[in-house]
Amino acid sequence: MQTKPLLLAALLASSSASAQTKAPTKPECFDAHERAQLSQKEGKLRAAKQDYAVCANPACPKLVRSECEVELPKVSAAFASVIVSGLDGGKVSSGIKVSVDGASVELGTGALELEPGEHVIRAETSDGRQLEKRVSLKAGQRDEKVTLDVPAAKAPEPEPPPAPAPEAKPSRVSPVVWVLGGVAVVGLGGFVGFGLSGRGKQSDLDACKPNCARDDVDSMRTSYLLADVSLGVALVATGLGAYLYVSGGKKKQEQGVYVRTLPQRSGAGVALGARF
Repeated sequence: MQTKPLLLAALLASSSASAQTKAPTKPECFDAHERAQLSQKEGKLRAAKQDYAVCANPACPKLVRSECEVELPKVSAAFASVIVSGLDGGKVSSGIKVSVDGASVELGTGALELEPGEHVIRAETSDGRQLEKRVSLKAGQRDEKVTLDVPAAKAPEPEPPPAPAPEAKPSRVSPVVWVLGGVAVVGLGGFVGFGLSGRGKQSDLDACKPNCARDDVDSMRTSYLLADVSLGVALVATGLGAYLYVSGGKKKQEQGVYVRTLPQRSGAGVALGARF
């Protein structure tokens, strides 16, 4: 029969250590008793426990005190408790903070007394990684072990190597372009040469006008004609070469250059053409 007083004394000491520093008055005893009964019905065990500890004080009237002494152990026994541990990638870390229902708790202090029902337990590392668990506790469920192992931080992914610079493709100039360029140079040379020759012959004919020989006149005209033909060949070759160079990226077809001599009434003509 001595167990009950010892248990009651322990409950009073643990639950009201920070409560009353002086004996409650009779009105305080009755108020605490009334609040404790209401809290107990609503399932608010922590508030009920605190008020039952007040009205179980020896200074309270016996009628109230006796009922509080009976209910205080019942309320205390209905509490649940958990033992929380936090890990960082499977390793113990002092940098983990744990909270229960938003309130911070200190790890390594033993079991945490909680009211029956659902609770949210969260662990957070110093770099912001988090892990949350919801636990549902029954009345009287004691020392439920809850371990929160926050996943280890992921190693930074290596940066992809820079893309290789595109290789410069060698410029492919069609041989036809080179041929046309050569024809243009020859044409310009012929234009200059025949033009100077015709000019020289014209100077000679100025001295014999109007009795110059027919052959000398025809020779001068032929030089000028060949100079004009050479210039035309140079211009056509330059135009065709430029066109083929610009359109060199298009689908290649059979290409070729031809130069033909065309007979004319007053002399000879040159026809320059290309297949592309």
